[in-house]
Amino acid sequence: MANYNFGDHEELAPKNINKPHMAILIDVDRSGSMSGPAIESANRSINRFAADICKDPKAAASVDVAVVSFNENAQVEQNWRPITEMKPVELVANGGTNLAGALNMGVKMLRERANLYADAGIEVKMPYLILITDGYGGDVTEIAEVIKKRTDDRKMKLWVLAVKGYDKATVAKLTDGKRVFELVDENGFDFSEFFDFMAVSVKAVSTSAPGQDTVSVKHNIGRDGSTCRVPDLDAWLND
Repeated sequence: MANYNFGDHEELAPKNINKPHMAILIDVDRSGSMSGPAIESANRSINRFAADICKDPKAAASVDVAVVSFNENAQVEQNWRPITEMKPVELVANGGTNLAGALNMGVKMLRERANLYADAGIEVKMPYLILITDGYGGDVTEIAEVIKKRTDDRKMKLWVLAVKGYDKATVAKLTDGKRVFELVDENGFDFSEFFDFMAVSVKAVSTSAPGQDTVSVKHNIGRDGSTCRVPDLDAWLND
């Protein structure tokens, strides 16, 4: 059973409630195996991702963000807030990995934010759960079923940046092999291309026409010179 720590972080109300809103939950593995260049790149890339979205006034007015970190425990680093009020992330890695606990927390928080939007009469854009992990994290069968149901019901999308050492069977179970990216250089930790793509996708969805959550975003992931690729997880889907 995961221990949930919400710290002293207060949930902030959405601004610009006359505009559609998009909730982004960033779930970051801070287990010991992520120490050094991996967690440093995660911190740097997440902060740049937020700054990039804030450069687009229309997207900045519509995006709310929360950050959860996890080792053997899941912890809210920053509770829900407009992305313009996001503070720099400065995570430190240590401890074990409880992936299921972190994802349960993330899904719960996304559901609660969507309910808040509905109660306030705010149009909801497709919520994103962005997961960064390099570990195994135990049995994810139950939360994988929850994520699949919510994905099929078009209530969220899970995106995964799989770092060196990740368990392909676990990630395949969580995602059905979709929206997963891994680094081309297994000895490198350059997360910037993944988060550049995420920023473009978030800006496109958050500013799309009413009723439109599916948008086409051009990217270079998997092409020559790319730092990321889309792994083939078919062999692990039925394990």
